[in-house]
Amino acid sequence: MADFRTYLLLGRVSNLSTVWSNCLCAWLISGGGSLGAFTALLIGSTCLYVAGMYLNDYCDAGFDAEYRQERPIPSRQISRSSVLQIAIGLMLAGFVLVAWLGEETLFFALLLVGLIIAYNLVHKRTVLGVPLMAGCRLGLYLLAGAATDSGLSDATVWAGFLVFAYVLGVTELARTESTSNSVSRIGIGSIIVALLLVAISGFKGEHTLFSLLLLLGIAAWIGYAFKRANAGGRLIVGKTIGPLLAGICLVDWAVLSTMHALSVPTLFAFVAFFVVALIAQRRIPAS
Repeated sequence: MADFRTYLLLGRVSNLSTVWSNCLCAWLISGGGSLGAFTALLIGSTCLYVAGMYLNDYCDAGFDAEYRQERPIPSRQISRSSVLQIAIGLMLAGFVLVAWLGEETLFFALLLVGLIIAYNLVHKRTVLGVPLMAGCRLGLYLLAGAATDSGLSDATVWAGFLVFAYVLGVTELARTESTSNSVSRIGIGSIIVALLLVAISGFKGEHTLFSLLLLLGIAAWIGYAFKRANAGGRLIVGKTIGPLLAGICLVDWAVLSTMHALSVPTLFAFVAFFVVALIAQRRIPAS
């Protein structure tokens, strides 16, 4: 039987706080709702994310056997069939937890499950995997917004597209981390576009100065991530992915600051999500 850390590795649980950050941001932008509904959303989204990560290792077993032999399946820490069984169980559990919240959430839960499955089936075969992964984050935003008392708002959809653009860039950078150290211009460009769009939104918000300062902080963090990944003049792209994924929490915070009144609890929540991601990545690889 596999040890506990193997299950954590398969689930890439170091990124879970970025999922919770997405949920909280979309939830607040759409107006919020009952604690019970938000709890179901968080647990259900957690199950769906972890299920997607397990399915990823199941589908990538052949690739990992050649390029990532340290992963649990090729290193024989767990059988491929067991990974699939757990993925299906978690997928069903996550779907049930969020689908009961309403007809709108049922629709977006189905959409998110479809995106997760589609991504895992095609991402090693075609570049369509990049927008599909970003689409999973957008789908999570739509699901979280739909779970609120007021339902999905236009502002939440726009916020979801801003995060979509950022995740698109990170995913494009991560696509070749195991086979190449070349930096994708599309990946960098997409991240820059995402930050510029958030900045434009900030000019229309109530906290323009704070939003812009936060964006400068995010840009500095991204710059630090690339500088830290530079070893003797040679950039190791894979080392940028973890910090960039943790940066999703900061992007959520910046997006929220352009659309919603800021509060001290909100500030601490997103900073906590960011810090938790960084700490968790020291023990469990983000990708």
